[in-house]
Amino acid sequence: MYTQKQKQLTAHQRVAVHNIFGNTMEFLEKYIEIAGYYSDWEKRKQILNNDVTRKDIIGNPEKAEKAFSVILFGLRQALKENQSPKLREELRVEFYRWIDGVRISVDDCDPRLKNVLVGMHEILEGRDEKIMEEVLNRERVTDIDSPDYAERLNEIFAGVQVPLEEGRKREKLLEGVNPDEVEVRKVAAGVFEKGKQSFEKIAETLSTSDYHQNFHYFKQKKQQQTAKTNSLDEYKQWEQEQEAMEIARSSNQSNARQEIRWDLINNIKQHIKEFRIEKVAVLGKRGGYSEEEEEWIIHNSAKRDYELGFLVFDPDKMVKVRDLNEAERKELGITTQ
Repeated sequence: MYTQKQKQLTAHQRVAVHNIFGNTMEFLEKYIEIAGYYSDWEKRKQILNNDVTRKDIIGNPEKAEKAFSVILFGLRQALKENQSPKLREELRVEFYRWIDGVRISVDDCDPRLKNVLVGMHEILEGRDEKIMEEVLNRERVTDIDSPDYAERLNEIFAGVQVPLEEGRKREKLLEGVNPDEVEVRKVAAGVFEKGKQSFEKIAETLSTSDYHQNFHYFKQKKQQQTAKTNSLDEYKQWEQEQEAMEIARSSNQSNARQEIRWDLINNIKQHIKEFRIEKVAVLGKRGGYSEEEEEWIIHNSAKRDYELGFLVFDPDKMVKVRDLNEAERKELGITTQ
């Protein structure tokens, strides 16, 4: 049974945490791509349609790693608010499948990447002492008293309203649904046991002193402090400042699109007879279209523009086959070309 402080974890909460985990994995894959750890990453990566489009992290591995750390902290928050050993185990299984899927091994894992992977695994296990200490001891780069900061924060919270509203709609839709039966997002199609073995070998070779002394989620002040010595106000300020910024940058452009697409994929699985795979050209919302025909999974009620001869794009009724990741294709029984 899913529990949260003696309360059953709802279907909406389970789906939401899995979506946050999926977004965290998107940022992890984007970070690995930007850092250039693998020359064949395009063939290894599991999330084919990565929604991380932030231009400010391109070509900047350090900034990409920090962006991932902020998203990882958001996952930590979600797991803390939805305390369930079973939910954590589900995410660890997905993490191990991802390790196997991308074929990361002890022989080709960069020392820096080892730290990143072990740090994420700690969060999934509920061991968050290191990230909490570093969050509260981070070196600030933003002047919170400046007029620009207040203006940007207002813009950020305004931008968050769309995904929050989508979340509220999802919560109402899933009200009363058994959390064990609801479909959740999958990010990889690897083998759990193999991935677990690979990760354990990677973790065994990590230097404990390097991880605790030289690896940091965020740039630290010169004098290391502990989470206990910092005020609650500072902690709350961090939540408002950092999480909101990343939500605006990532969730607003990624979560809403991903949740719409994931809803569609679940709908396809539940009503497979109402969908078909067809090679067509699609007319966009603004009248543009691609002359090249591509394979789409399409609901029978999708509309056509008979004058132009194109299928009218509707994100609730169609998804491009090549945009599905390996795990999604496997669940829908689509053979990878």
